[in-house]
Amino acid sequence: MIRPSRFTALALGLALAGTALAQQQTNPSPAPAQPTPAQAQGKGQHMADPQQQLAHLSKQLQLTADQQAKIGPILQSRDQQVQALRADPSLSPSDRRAKMMTIMQGSTQQIDALLTDAQRAQWKAAREKAMERQQERRSQGVPSSSGSSGG
Repeated sequence: MIRPSRFTALALGLALAGTALAQQQTNPSPAPAQPTPAQAQGKGQHMADPQQQLAHLSKQLQLTADQQAKIGPILQSRDQQVQALRADPSLSPSDRRAKMMTIMQGSTQQIDALLTDAQRAQWKAAREKAMERQQERRSQGVPSSSGSSGG
């Protein structure tokens, strides 16, 4: 019974990242001035940076200035935790995955608590749609993060 809840947490995290990346692909924005640590190491970026995520959520959910001010630090903290997790060579893949799910689940719950009922429903629908796209890509054998986008 634990597996479905872990899968759900991971899927929600991936959906959030997928939604941000999908938006980024349909509405290209200028490249950031400095590469993120993941980009600097030559690794594909799994999630958009916190500012891009906040901009996307703000537009998608029509966040108030107060919501943006509270959600921004949550996304920043999550990004820092994820980068630290990726940089920790002592973790096994299964431990890393479990900690990643915990981080994603925690930030999702924190953000969820700041949204109105309508925003929450809209965000949930967007995450579910992103999860479906992610599963379609996996079933077609397409990697989840395309490092060969020509950039």
